[in-house]
Amino acid sequence: MKTDTQISFRTTSEFKARLEAQARREHRPLSNLITKVLEEYLDQAEPKE
Repeated sequence: MKTDTQISFRTTSEFKARLEAQARREHRPLSNLITKVLEEYLDQAEPKE
């Protein structure tokens, strides 16, 4: 998947640290972890056709 756009949001330092720690555990960049988590969420949340 080619990424060609950017999303920005504010969060707490503690939450960012938790995300960074998880990304390190999974050996992936932070942005990739966030994309993976959001894609999994949408796959579950979107109505099935």
